[in-house]
Amino acid sequence: MKNIKYIILISLSLLVFPACEDNVLNLEDPGSPTDATFFRTEAQLEVALTGVYESLNYVRSVPFPQLLDHTTDYAYNRGNVGGTVAVTTGGVTSTEGIINGFWDSFYTGIQRANNLLTNMPKAEEASDPGRYEQIKAEALFLRAMFYSYLTELYGDVPFRTEVTSLEELEIKSRTPKAEIVASIIADLEEAASILPPTQSANERGRASANAANALISRIALYNEDYVLAESAALKVMNSAETPSLFPDYEALFTDAGVGSSEVLLDISYINGTKTHSLSQVQGSRFGGWCQLVPSQQTVDSYETVNGLPIDEDPAYDPANPFENRDPRLAASIALPNNIWTGHIIQQHSDSIATWRIEDGAKVERVFNPNAANPAGRKIIDPVDGTEYVTGGANRFTAFTGYFWKKFSDAPRLLGSLTGGPSPLQSEQTIYLMRYAEVLLNYAEAKIEAGTIDASVLNALNDVRERAYNNSGFAFPAVTTTDQAELRKIIRRERKVEFADEGLRLFDIRRWGVAEKVMNTTVFGGPANGFSKIGSLNYVPNIDDDGYIDYTGAPSQPRVEMGNLDYRELEERTFDAGKHYLWPIPQAEIDATENVVTQNPGY
Repeated sequence: MKNIKYIILISLSLLVFPACEDNVLNLEDPGSPTDATFFRTEAQLEVALTGVYESLNYVRSVPFPQLLDHTTDYAYNRGNVGGTVAVTTGGVTSTEGIINGFWDSFYTGIQRANNLLTNMPKAEEASDPGRYEQIKAEALFLRAMFYSYLTELYGDVPFRTEVTSLEELEIKSRTPKAEIVASIIADLEEAASILPPTQSANERGRASANAANALISRIALYNEDYVLAESAALKVMNSAETPSLFPDYEALFTDAGVGSSEVLLDISYINGTKTHSLSQVQGSRFGGWCQLVPSQQTVDSYETVNGLPIDEDPAYDPANPFENRDPRLAASIALPNNIWTGHIIQQHSDSIATWRIEDGAKVERVFNPNAANPAGRKIIDPVDGTEYVTGGANRFTAFTGYFWKKFSDAPRLLGSLTGGPSPLQSEQTIYLMRYAEVLLNYAEAKIEAGTIDASVLNALNDVRERAYNNSGFAFPAVTTTDQAELRKIIRRERKVEFADEGLRLFDIRRWGVAEKVMNTTVFGGPANGFSKIGSLNYVPNIDDDGYIDYTGAPSQPRVEMGNLDYRELEERTFDAGKHYLWPIPQAEIDATENVVTQNPGY
């Protein structure tokens, strides 16, 4: 068998996948084969299964995990890519595209899984018994994953486990979330008992027993079943083919990390079949558009190398804010004066030009289109005397001063400057589950259950030690066994370990801190990029929930001028009475004549 991305090439000739935005609960999915003509051979079961996997590839301009993270306190979205601004600013309604898109795509996947599971017995005698059972297990896994996202996003939702035609349709009301969770955990346990511990390299992207147990651990943790979250994580940690942490955190999110044993489930892309634009919209202005970018709040969330928040470490120097920090900061985010996409990243107003870098050497001065210069400003480059006229605000700038390195295809971004393939059609693999999450799930479950022992510290420290590997710093080991302190540490750890991976929305909801961290102003870094003499010399306050308070910080609305102030980018609003859930799509309510009801407040 082949990697999922290659199977899609075959199945696309047999399946017509529907658009996500125009359908409600898709009871007759045109992308699903009919039982009259299909489900007769093992090959047909494989094609039908690929159709289920296809719904996991939900791309709303960018892959759905990154879209979810940009509905949180991680980032600023310039240009409303994917429609996240209505969510972050508190104006989301039941007719928003982002609300309908997630609902439609995941329910399409559920209907495809139900169609396969209901009809596959017709091909049982024509199939290899072992592969037949694995196809069933993969379908159960995928359906469970779709429902896990739906219940976390919308709460109680209609629950179906059998294929339904319009002729047999019985309109279902919303099923309590707890009932759905119990059912999908049972399905995942069955899947884990059938699937191999891991998948071979040529079957990367398929479900495995380790992925199934990791998903059980995630779902249980989200629903405060800490005993199950711990036991499911342990099954992965004690698996016959135990995953391992990739030694280089930054390289993990490049092609070097694709296929590593740390990645339990990923989504592969291939040109001409399925691509995404993530590299373009979050990449640096040299090749990218800088639309999805980290906030100042995210940058300030990374600890110092002493294992302390920046407001607690007397050694932290606000004039040199990127020095002596958790290495995951520079690994995840391109910072001022970093070399990224072949150029020195400079964001301050004096930087009218910057250096292009080849093989580590400065080879050419080039115009530096940055967000700190107003349009029409003429400046002489002090290095070579070239006069440049600035363009001011344009799509190639980042008003936060920072860019995501994670999942940004640097070679393609750089190559696009010289006529190479466009990052708008990126093939960068996206990760859905990693072994690091399993370790932190395990640690958090035991912390919350009050069963703290050495294994909690080991799990935490394994993740932290990998982050510091080859950094030149000794990692700050966690030694405390105090529950309150460990709770603060694990929450900080999850925020920096999983930045731009799609888990933050569910974390801030289940911890009950969304109403705090989302009711704030999103800040960008100072327009001078902390590079001028006379820096801000300001350190924000960070509370136990990770909320970063910039009271007293010099700031002003976003401008294109060389000043020392933080940039105010977006006012966030979060109503605790309703925003802990997304609204049910109005089209679903209308189609069921109000049998499916709306969430409170919408």
